[in-house]
Amino acid sequence: MTDVRLCFDVGGTYIKFGVFTEKNQWLDRGKIKTPSNTRDEFFAALAAKIKEVEQVHVIEGIGLSFPGFIDSVNGRAIMAGALAPLHGCAVVQELQQRLNKSYPIWIENDAKCAALAELSTGNAADVQDFVMITLGTGIGGALVHQRQLIHGHGFRAGEFGMMITDFQASSFATLHDLASTRGLIAAYRRAKAIPESEEILGETIMQQWSSDPETQEILKQWARYVALAIYNLAVTMNPEKILIGGGISQHPDLLAIIKQAINENPHWPDFQVPIETCRYYNDSGLLGALTLIQQGGKK
Repeated sequence: MTDVRLCFDVGGTYIKFGVFTEKNQWLDRGKIKTPSNTRDEFFAALAAKIKEVEQVHVIEGIGLSFPGFIDSVNGRAIMAGALAPLHGCAVVQELQQRLNKSYPIWIENDAKCAALAELSTGNAADVQDFVMITLGTGIGGALVHQRQLIHGHGFRAGEFGMMITDFQASSFATLHDLASTRGLIAAYRRAKAIPESEEILGETIMQQWSSDPETQEILKQWARYVALAIYNLAVTMNPEKILIGGGISQHPDLLAIIKQAINENPHWPDFQVPIETCRYYNDSGLLGALTLIQQGGKK
């Protein structure tokens, strides 16, 4: 049987899995529905997939990309994002108890895993210091200094989505509310008087950039919130570059829209750093979890 590394990227809707060779080549991949009602259901689903892989491979290690505030030293989810039953859960210990064999298991916050993927073989492979912002349902983030993740006291560093940037107009609304894809969709829905029952995707809005002047204005205003986050992080960290991730970042016009917004800031020339999109998109969590295994991590 082949020696493999098994990685999971846990999301609110699906758990993605990837099986890699010792040379980090893909062997298998897929996803399963995320059981979110109870801890037992959640860990039973993970354990079942691990036992399935055990039937055909020898597992060298397991890496977990996980939402929320993650204590990567003690393998604990201080908060687990939308997976409320897992708040305060000793994830590594709970998983290990449900397995027939003992494995080295590593866990890290999902945005930090994405940063590890970029740091290893992505668009940050050539730098020592960078900041990553992910634009999704919320705003994710990671800080890397001298090629090491900054976790902060309490493992909360990089929670850029909790920044307050528009207090006079929006009170305590955070970047999660204003600069995320969810925030963009909400602004688009209000402007177009679209009912909540009708599904809207960020990618759909981006497709109208070149054809609808009203949508252009909506995107420009949304991009100003993203630009504020970028500027504040550049002033705070002075990184070599800032990477933008998340599904919407795959659209070829997005980077230009954000750069146009940040160039409106008269202070930007004094703190300007390169802004790029991430190399990895949907695979970033799995590849970051693989990097945890490669680095030996901390159990």
